[in-house]
Order: sequence, then structure tokens, then C-alpha cells
Amino acid sequence: MNNLKKSITLLLIIIMSVFMVNSAVFANNDVKTSESAMLRLSDDIWKMADRILEMADKIWEMADKIVETQKIQSENLKSTEDNMLKTLDLIEKWLNENNKILNALIDSNNKVANCMCWNK
Repeated sequence: MNNLKKSITLLLIIIMSVFMVNSAVFANNDVKTSESAMLRLSDDIWKMADRILEMADKIWEMADKIVETQKIQSENLKSTEDNMLKTLDLIEKWLNENNKILNALIDSNNKVANCMCWNK
């Protein structure tokens, strides 16, 4: 009977050992599978990060072009404003000169008209 107990105990120990080894193998496989999945995910994340950086570079390039365009347009606008102000100044001077000529003609006409009236 003692031998039977020892045999059963030994058999249980062997069964438990096999079970534990199998569990360890399955756990190890699960870890390997998890590691593989994590590595694939990590690789995907790096690829996405690279794409984001590429897009960010393109956005910076576009922003630089926009800033450069605004500088050029600002200079063009300033030049256009300056030319418009010069044109308005010339128009004002021209109108003032024309007003002087018109006033002189009116005065001359009034003098002629006054002279004509006195001669009657």
C-alpha cells in the first residue's frame, strides 16, 4: 500500500510537471506572440510618425512660401499705395493749377464784361 501511495504520488508529480511544462511552453508562446504583436505595432507607430514628420515638413515648406509671398505682396501693396498717393498729389496740383487758370479767366472775363458795361 505504501508503494501504491508512492506510485500515485509520483504519477501525480509527473502529471503536474508535464502540465507545468506545457503551461510554460504555452505561456512562452503567448509571450512570443505578444512580443511579435508589440513589435509590429511599434513598427507601425514609427512608420506613422515618419509620415507625420514628412507632412509637417511639407506644411513648414508651404508656410515658408506663404510668408515669402506675403512679404512680396506687402512690398507690392506699399509700392501701389505710394504710387496712388503720388497720383492723387499730381491730380490735386493739376486741379489747383486749373482752378487758378479758371479764376484768372473768370477775372479776365469779368474785367472785359465790366469794361463793356462802362462803355455803354
